[in-house]
Amino acid sequence: MLEQESQLIRRPLLTGHQSIDGMWLPAERFALQERARLMLEHWRTGAMAYRFADGDLVQFSTPVALDCQALAGWPLVRQGRGLCSAQLSAEELRALPAADLWLVRGSQVHALQLRDAQALEPGQWLDISAYTLLDTFDCHAPVVPALPEPVITDVREILGGLAPVSPEQEGVIRALLERQSPAPKAPPPKAARQWGNEESAPYPALKLGVTLALVAGLIWMATQGQSVPLTPVSATTTEDISGVILGMLLSAIVFTALLVALNKFLRRGARPTGAVPQAPDTASIPQRAKPARHKPAAWRRWLTRLTEHSKLSRLYGKRQAAYMQRMLEMFEDGDFAEALRHAIPLGDQHSNAEQHFGTPQRRQDLTLSQQHGPSRTYRFEEGLTEHLRQIYRRSYERLARENRIEEAVFVLAELLKERQEALDYLEKHARYQQAADLALAWDMPSAVIVRLLCLAENWQRALLVARRDDAFADAVVLLQAKQPQIADRLRLEWAESLIAKGLWLQAVEVVWSLPQERPRAAQWLLDAEAAGGRLAIGALVKRAILLPQTLEAYGPWIEQLRDDPSRCAERDALAHTLLAHKSDTVALAWLAGATVHAVLADQLSGRGGLNFNQLQSLVKMSRDKCLQADLPGQSLKRPAVRSLERVGEALQWSAPVQGSRSVYDAVSLDDERYLVALGEAGAVVTDASGTALFHFAVPAQRIVLAHSRQMALVLTRRDTVWRISKLDLVNRAATDLGVQVLDVFADQFDGSTWTLGQGRQLRVVDVDRGFETLWHVSDLPGSVRALKSDERNEFLWLHNPLEGFERWHYRLPERRLAGREPASPQSEESHALFCALDQTVEYLIRYSDDEEPVLILDVDGNRKGYRLTGCDEGCFDSDPVRIVVDADWLVFGYIASDRDTRWHFIHRGSDTVCAVLHWPRYEVNIRRTGDGWLLFDDQGRLSHITVEDARQRNLSLH
Repeated sequence: MLEQESQLIRRPLLTGHQSIDGMWLPAERFALQERARLMLEHWRTGAMAYRFADGDLVQFSTPVALDCQALAGWPLVRQGRGLCSAQLSAEELRALPAADLWLVRGSQVHALQLRDAQALEPGQWLDISAYTLLDTFDCHAPVVPALPEPVITDVREILGGLAPVSPEQEGVIRALLERQSPAPKAPPPKAARQWGNEESAPYPALKLGVTLALVAGLIWMATQGQSVPLTPVSATTTEDISGVILGMLLSAIVFTALLVALNKFLRRGARPTGAVPQAPDTASIPQRAKPARHKPAAWRRWLTRLTEHSKLSRLYGKRQAAYMQRMLEMFEDGDFAEALRHAIPLGDQHSNAEQHFGTPQRRQDLTLSQQHGPSRTYRFEEGLTEHLRQIYRRSYERLARENRIEEAVFVLAELLKERQEALDYLEKHARYQQAADLALAWDMPSAVIVRLLCLAENWQRALLVARRDDAFADAVVLLQAKQPQIADRLRLEWAESLIAKGLWLQAVEVVWSLPQERPRAAQWLLDAEAAGGRLAIGALVKRAILLPQTLEAYGPWIEQLRDDPSRCAERDALAHTLLAHKSDTVALAWLAGATVHAVLADQLSGRGGLNFNQLQSLVKMSRDKCLQADLPGQSLKRPAVRSLERVGEALQWSAPVQGSRSVYDAVSLDDERYLVALGEAGAVVTDASGTALFHFAVPAQRIVLAHSRQMALVLTRRDTVWRISKLDLVNRAATDLGVQVLDVFADQFDGSTWTLGQGRQLRVVDVDRGFETLWHVSDLPGSVRALKSDERNEFLWLHNPLEGFERWHYRLPERRLAGREPASPQSEESHALFCALDQTVEYLIRYSDDEEPVLILDVDGNRKGYRLTGCDEGCFDSDPVRIVVDADWLVFGYIASDRDTRWHFIHRGSDTVCAVLHWPRYEVNIRRTGDGWLLFDDQGRLSHITVEDARQRNLSLH
């Protein structure tokens, strides 16, 4: 430091509002931490910081207007090339020595050089580990939803060694009677697509053509039958052939008239004639087949009855008998090359197939059928069917002895319809990939498919099927006995999938049988314990079972849990968790004995949640003989818990006090916690009082909660796309998943697989693997308008401009179509409700001049009315009612005045109003949660209504 004493500064201080260029923080006045805080507080863009022995300097890139008296440090202004703490005159400035900084102390000038200082990086002082860094979204890059290419499993390629396929001919009438699949070409622009049903009905012109062609074919068969030397026909039959033809003509006319009369009804089953274009993606797995058996169409059943009760059966019966005789001769002669091409498949025992009228024809190759839809079979007498089965079985055994694998598989799968046996035969010959491909094509049980794919070392596709159908457990059991190494690898994949779903304790149990993976399992237990709450208690019980030698370190924590009167909820959770592991009483005896006295005290004080039998089991688990002897023989008194449906009079509730944060969405978690979406401010987890516990710095407008309640997805709308992030509530981490084009999506998922809908497409994706498609339908007969789901069911509503709405019902996790029904409103005044029920629900508002409006709820045609007491019809322009319906409850809200919206909670079983909630705003969002409902608005109000104890918990978010 250079000190200039020959020149005295007349005005050593800066006063008033000045445009300053920097600030000096002297070391004799401020400690190191305080100087760092002041530098961050006054930091500006482009500023620079330096540290001298006497203090710190902050140099601004541009002048900043500030009040000099309000600054904690010394204000500096630029004087020539340097900064100075005083406003100098020209003479004073010329007398100063060359320097970068001049500090005036007691009318004396102290000069400093920047080369003597240490440059600082205040940005390194900030802890940003709790913030998630997101990539910026490129608004110019189009987001194209990727769909997998259709997987067409060609059985000829699977088996190999078979000739190329050519169209199989099944008789003269087959091409006319069989309903063809929709043509791939698009319909005319003005033609509207029809809805597809389980059984598609041909168009009227095709029906008429089929009838006429049938008659022509019968005449042809009759004439051909007279020239071909078949089984002798009696003279009476020959003379009556003209009468048969005449009768058939009359029957055809009557039949055609019936078809024309029923034309409008049958047209409802027409399937769409086009398909939605698909974007290519990585190879996926075929979608699940529908479980329901197809019934023959009505017109085919009528035709079957007509032929069975007329002389027509003699005509096609003769030809089929002659064909059968030639086929049997080929089998007897050992000519399998031709016999298998002439063999007639046997219908399976549970088949409801349609009758085949044509004469069988020779196959061009041995192609295995992959048909899941309606099929046709030939009807024989029971004795002949059994005789054919024995011939086919002997043929298979001979082919197997000769090691003719492809032909043996053909006999098993196509002729005998023994597909599982065919897969076992391929596996016996180590043709795992062929067996796996056939299992996929035949839609065999998921565990069978996964096992075969694992044996074939096709792990990518095996994991796709296992994650799609949640088939890990069954597949591991099938592999454990004979292929333990493969089973262990699949078990590890299973455990990792459970972790991705937030099922930490289940993952520990799955992987514990692998000794080399136990350190990882122990770390998972530590992570679960760090999360606190019920998950931590479950991890403690799991530790007592698997690692009892480590419980000693948890002694102080267990003592605190036992002695703290306010932790009765945690003790109750521990008691229920211990009772859920009754098979491990030896390992849990110490833990039960350490806490059973505190649990008894909670029961006596009315704060426990165990019944008498559970309490006896817990005392027995503790192995405390004295306590077992002293335990009363009758149940302890418990405070009566009144559920919401059992209240006497309707409870009157009010909304919470207004907060300061806009609540976009909210879900309830375990341990009386809530996950709240705050829009661009991110997402926060709060306790029961509304205090923030931890925060996720990702935008959140919608929440999709996992079944485990330990994982969640948060979504934010970005123009035409949704930005998606996954939240790990255990590790308190957020992962950015990118953007997706969505129309609808499920509001819950299993932690890994999630259902999305866009246009006429429905997809199930794996969010942890780049939204890889696990299952999809890309040619729905209407656009997806709504999607509702629970853990076992999934409902979607499709809309077609001509036919209206249709509801599809899928069973989970197999994702098989359980039903599809029309769901359009029955009248113009009614409105459809989308709810996770296998029922058609509609509502309408009935108005009257001298009475209050009435809400009419229609459930599958059963109507009930609910009066809207105090409804103010002048406060709204559109529908005044907000409605939520589930299996047990009807909740609706309506405007009663400018500052009051009333929400009624009605138990559907008794049609009783159990509670009324008054809310000061109409813009209220309601969401069904596991034990009740959450209501929230954009003014920071959040109310939780529970059914089990008829309680309301109000939160105000600030």
